[in-house]
Amino acid sequence: MHRDLLINPVRRRFSASASAKFVFLAEAIGRAYEPTQTQLNDLDRAYQSTGEYLAACAEFDGLLYRVHAYGSRQLGTMVRPMDPLRDGYDVDLAACLAREGLLRYGGPGGPARLIEHMYVALKRYADRHDLKLERDDRCVTMTYAGGMRADFLSIIDDPSNVVLYGDTHGRIPDRDLQRYLSTNPRGYCRAFDKIALIAPTFEGRAALNATFDSMRKAELLPLPDSDEVFARLLSRLVQLTKINRNIAFGAPRNGVSLAPSSSILTTLVANAYAIEAPKSHDGPMDLLLDIVQLMPKLIKRFPMPDGSEFWHLDNPTAQNDNLAACMDSLAKQKAFDAWQERLVMDLNALVDAIDQSAGMDVVARAVERAFGPRARTAVLEDNSQRREANRSSGRGIFVLGSGAGVMTAARSHTNYGD
Repeated sequence: MHRDLLINPVRRRFSASASAKFVFLAEAIGRAYEPTQTQLNDLDRAYQSTGEYLAACAEFDGLLYRVHAYGSRQLGTMVRPMDPLRDGYDVDLAACLAREGLLRYGGPGGPARLIEHMYVALKRYADRHDLKLERDDRCVTMTYAGGMRADFLSIIDDPSNVVLYGDTHGRIPDRDLQRYLSTNPRGYCRAFDKIALIAPTFEGRAALNATFDSMRKAELLPLPDSDEVFARLLSRLVQLTKINRNIAFGAPRNGVSLAPSSSILTTLVANAYAIEAPKSHDGPMDLLLDIVQLMPKLIKRFPMPDGSEFWHLDNPTAQNDNLAACMDSLAKQKAFDAWQERLVMDLNALVDAIDQSAGMDVVARAVERAFGPRARTAVLEDNSQRREANRSSGRGIFVLGSGAGVMTAARSHTNYGD
């Protein structure tokens, strides 16, 4: 990687109080868009039941041995879909076949036959349970009760020694169903988890932890502690970028969207986190700003003779897998750059509202622009519940500029710059 990517630009400073308030906001926003534990349990039961059914289907003759979720479900980065009219969540499912599947489904027509078998088998299940089923280029999509959409992708095991975590490497049909491509969703998850283990370096970490924990204890509502927040920080930062993308681009129009895929955003945020997290930052919002500013520099851009660009973003867990291959038009590339600039402005506006103690109404407006009306409602409700809990108990919190928290009698305003 080019050395100039490792040099931090001059940046603003953030107090421990402002950083802790941002964490509370991020938690409220993330919870507003992610599924509840009940929804996750229902999701898991649904696809596990389908997986048990598929494993026993005669079409696969015992080759299919497991169905598992991958992508955002495994990474902890799930958010509501772009379409605001949809209630359900989207989940990616891998239908895993043993390596012997390459013999049965290899050769001319093999990939098409594999998808056909998957569709026919799932069609029986869908008809039996009155579920909607659609066939895409190389996957089959089932819509469960409650609106959850599950994309079943057939993956044949094919371990590799030339990629990261190659023991879980596999093959999937290409979109033309003519050959097989490299894939490794389980390896990608392991690579993401390894990056997530990098502990962020926050200058004055003790003061930030003390401020966060003091505010948390004063709120009288169930909140994570600082260790839990920082342990899943990467997942939360990915969620925030995905939510902002959804708000900025909206639902696809006529089936066409210029929005960058979740795999691109997740990879860019993770790669930038791996570079930025070890450096000294004032807190999570300082770190997020540096990550967002670094993201576009991590895409390799090659000029083409016609004046366009070819974008490349490597997937280290799969062979020749360009995660930016879908960014294949000038319109998509310009849309990505414009969105990234908007995200920087949205985050700076939110930071200004928090850092300058602008008041809850100003903070809420900044939240809505960056993360939508659902986030604004969640933040206002969260803040209202905290204030009411503090009034009822006669407790409150006042955070000194130095970051040290002291308990005081309840005040009419307590959080997010009020």
